[in-house]
Amino acid sequence: MNIEFLLASGKHNCLTCESNGNCRLQDLAYFYKITELQFPEKDEKDIYPIEDQNPFIIRDFSRCILCGRCVQACNEVVVNRAISYGYRGAKSKIVTGGDKAYNDNDSECVFCGQCVEVCPVGALTEKKAKGLGRPWETQKIRTTCPYCGVGCQQWLHIKEGKIVKVTAVEDAQPNQGRLCVKGRFAYDFIYSEDRLKTPLIRQKDGKFREAPWDETLDLIVSKFKEIIKKDGPDAIAGVSCARSINEDSYQMQKLFRAVIGTNNIDHCART
Repeated sequence: MNIEFLLASGKHNCLTCESNGNCRLQDLAYFYKITELQFPEKDEKDIYPIEDQNPFIIRDFSRCILCGRCVQACNEVVVNRAISYGYRGAKSKIVTGGDKAYNDNDSECVFCGQCVEVCPVGALTEKKAKGLGRPWETQKIRTTCPYCGVGCQQWLHIKEGKIVKVTAVEDAQPNQGRLCVKGRFAYDFIYSEDRLKTPLIRQKDGKFREAPWDETLDLIVSKFKEIIKKDGPDAIAGVSCARSINEDSYQMQKLFRAVIGTNNIDHCART
């Protein structure tokens, strides 16, 4: 790998790059003490324009070093085959099918973001995370993805108490550095103004009021007992959410079968 050639492949500015401080090319240039370039930089007219139409991913071709890690991740890890090498020589480029934009209806991309995960430079970055925090400004907290029962491991990148980005945990079971589009990009639902933060109890006038958990759980228990006494346990049914972890789903069916005394329990992801 010729570091000088890669550095001269486009107009770079580490100070404004999202990968500043977490860039393999930057690390190598520093390690080899490269201060001058022997290759001329490309003219701006020869650099492919930035592609930012997609709501999740920004592709900056001026920072692409054509390492092929994104292609390998898409073709061999995710096996989606949405991107590949295109053109030749100085015109080389990582392209989608037909060299169309990521947001094109004909694109095979499922926006899992695995290409962003493996990109060693600032060629592929998350659109929602742009300008929200440098690597040294964020704290990484490991957690489990809340979207299904698989249990994929994530790193939450936190700045000032707020999530600015989510990445996968490498070499962690069960996902081994992979995430789906929801696990990687759909994290900002927790900041929605419409999200319920306390239980709501419907009053006699039909309006809801906020209530503490103890009062809410006591009301649920009393209603269940009332229904069972009047119509029997089979008058109650439950559905376990697919976003629950497997242990929670097990406890849900145990509650209905062993405590309530009914087999009316289902799961929305059951096949």
